[in-house]
Amino acid sequence: MSALTAESETKKELVYPFKKFWSPEPGELYEVAEGVFWLRMPLPIALDHINLWLLRDGDDWTIVDTGYDAESCKAVWHAVFEQVINPTRVTRIVVTHFHPDHIGLAAWLSQRCDCRIYITQGELGLYRKIHSRQQSRVRDMVHAYLQELGFDATATDTYVPFFLSDPKPVNERVQPSQCEILQEHDELQINGQVWRVICGNGHSPEHACLYNADQNLLIAGDQAIPRISSNVSVYPANRHADPLGDWISSCEKLRDTVPAETVILPSHQEPFIGIQTRMQQLINDHLSQLNQLRLAVQAPISAVQARNILFARKLNVVDTLLATGETLAHLNYLLHRREIAAKTGADGVMLYYQRR
Repeated sequence: MSALTAESETKKELVYPFKKFWSPEPGELYEVAEGVFWLRMPLPIALDHINLWLLRDGDDWTIVDTGYDAESCKAVWHAVFEQVINPTRVTRIVVTHFHPDHIGLAAWLSQRCDCRIYITQGELGLYRKIHSRQQSRVRDMVHAYLQELGFDATATDTYVPFFLSDPKPVNERVQPSQCEILQEHDELQINGQVWRVICGNGHSPEHACLYNADQNLLIAGDQAIPRISSNVSVYPANRHADPLGDWISSCEKLRDTVPAETVILPSHQEPFIGIQTRMQQLINDHLSQLNQLRLAVQAPISAVQARNILFARKLNVVDTLLATGETLAHLNYLLHRREIAAKTGADGVMLYYQRR
């Protein structure tokens, strides 16, 4: 894509076929295409909703994503099962990725519906790793991570809880024995049509989207959201990785391979048309942030100092963690391409500077 074409894409407006800022009521199934239903689920977190997708398959059903493991979300599923769908007719649960608003109720639904969970190996592997690591070692890992980034020594107590596994019993977590593994180009036959797996990376390891060419639909998960950008971060377990490079490549893949007329069914906000425009907007936003950092590292700076440049506003505790992780992802992008260098100071803080 040329620079001129990219600029024109970012100026286009997205089209919202079911109206911007409109969604069905929680628990109400809304048919967006024949046999494809939108279920808005409330979330007990700052991002207060998730869109789930229910696909009719003759007399059976496939569920795509599950909602958070909270009583408010279970209540919606109870209502759906009582009023619309017999849970015994659910034959498959597809999890786009391992984040708790997507996988949270997968094990519970799998047991309730007596069906298999479909997920990629990358997502299942990281989910299992997070919930099987020794929690006693997490504090040391987080402390080293925060010190390297330039946090105050007292920050560990604030942020360690965000990296600890919740106390959910093992039998309430997704187990490999419950799963079928998805991979790029796999095809699911649903209601006489093909839903093809397209994987993305960066926001999570191997995020599965589902593309239906017959109906011009893409269930996009967190890979394509109309007005917010999915977090792309580096955390203690992957603090030297390059997820931003993976994310930009994934945006380019969706931009270049999904037809322009496709209706995008995202996990948050509303369905839209304009995948090329949205992917180019996301790419350009990150390229702009990278340019900010290229200018900022004329003198050595820490990741926390770089965060204050990219996110020059007041942040709460959660947003501070997310913003710092995303800033580090941008610094790692430049490091991996040898555009900048880094060294650890005597205080254990990593400093980033322009390569001479």
